[in-house]
Amino acid sequence: MSDRRDSRTGSRPLLELEAVSKSFGGVHAVRGVSFQLTPESITGLIGPNGAGKTTLFNLITGLFPANSGRMIYEGETTHKVCIHELVRRGISRTFQNVELFESMSVLENILVGQHSRTRCGMWGSIFRFPWVLREEQQARRNALALLEFVGLEDYAAQKSSDLPFGWQRLLELARALAARPKLLLLDEPAAGLNIVETTQLGELIKKIREQGVTILLVEHDMSLTMTVSDKIIVLDQGVKIAEGPPREVQRDEAVVKAYLGTTG
Repeated sequence: MSDRRDSRTGSRPLLELEAVSKSFGGVHAVRGVSFQLTPESITGLIGPNGAGKTTLFNLITGLFPANSGRMIYEGETTHKVCIHELVRRGISRTFQNVELFESMSVLENILVGQHSRTRCGMWGSIFRFPWVLREEQQARRNALALLEFVGLEDYAAQKSSDLPFGWQRLLELARALAARPKLLLLDEPAAGLNIVETTQLGELIKKIREQGVTILLVEHDMSLTMTVSDKIIVLDQGVKIAEGPPREVQRDEAVVKAYLGTTG
């Protein structure tokens, strides 16, 4: 168990990475990366293509294990913790490519996202106990509230595949929130959105943080990232090269060189 605390707030980090590395064959995707996520903060994770950002997301969410280092969530290491248990403990994510159940309705996609928070199993589904019905009714109310939160309440019955692309992004975000996360990982949520939709997304991300959710954001739209983030972490070729407030990171020579190939 980690006893480290944030120097500014005195609180224990929600998530802490200690010298985490991951290789695929001879390719070092992530090398010795360390950082902390303060509760109820927004952290932008940026870097050139191939820097290791999505690999880091996959490590945090348990998609595959690290080769070395430690990941500590709520004071406990996540070594050998399976994916569905991490979701149950409050880690949720969206994906770089929209991943929806296209044959399901908008509402049904949100209901699926609540699976880790419901108790109904095979026998409950068969015998339809009163508590099962109450749980289903509450899940439906929660789903409708989430659709209202992201502005899709009028499309609950519509097939998810029929939504415009920008709305599909919002639906995937709502589905991730259905798991009631403490830590939400957003993988390029503004990809494919226009300027107006991106601005609206930024306001929505801030509202999510206001509800007590800690956010780790990977996004190539630097305007969005720098606007919403409290802190920026920069990766280059799997190595962390900078960390700090947005304005400081923007002036960092190593960051400029990583993006532009020059310090001039």
